Amino acid sequence: MSSRAATLHLARRFGAASALPSPPLIARLAPLCAKGAPACLRVFGQPAARAVGGVPGRHFSSGSHPDFEPKSTVQGSADDEVQKKLAALVKENKVVLFMKGSPEMPQCGFSRAVAQVLQAESFQDYAYVDVLKYPEVREGVKKFSDWPTVPQLYVDGEFIGGCDIVTQMHRDGELKTVLDKVR
Repeated sequence: MSSRAATLHLARRFGAASALPSPPLIARLAPLCAKGAPACLRVFGQPAARAVGGVPGRHFSSGSHPDFEPKSTVQGSADDEVQKKLAALVKENKVVLFMKGSPEMPQCGFSRAVAQVLQAESFQDYAYVDVLKYPEVREGVKKFSDWPTVPQLYVDGEFIGGCDIVTQMHRDGELKTVLDKVR
């Protein structure tokens, strides 16, 4: 199969359902297929032999070599220790916001929205943690709250929610009631 044919095959398979693939999609796939379809198909995680008429391809299965095993991004940090520190932080502070960036310079639109909601509620006395600076906290807070995303707001030791929940509570006037308890 030629490089162009492999590109068209992939474009149909991964982007253009029944119509011809768009030129931008072909342009993105073409460099990947320059060395042939098997290499291109490995990029997409498909065994080449299955996707391109029996052409053998090389792919690695999990456990085949230590270099290809998943690696923790927080190696060396004791999970229990992080959880204890998070519990202490949430307990010691009336309001804690785990966010990306700072309230003055958020690094994420969702974090910005929660910081703005707290400002709209005239609530400035809160602790915040920039999870981008501390990867073990970024992963640990997700386990601590059993909530998969950041930002996360805690009031009086209780997990309130992420951006959607906090902004909805603000709109409904519920957040003011929650924050008034700790003023």
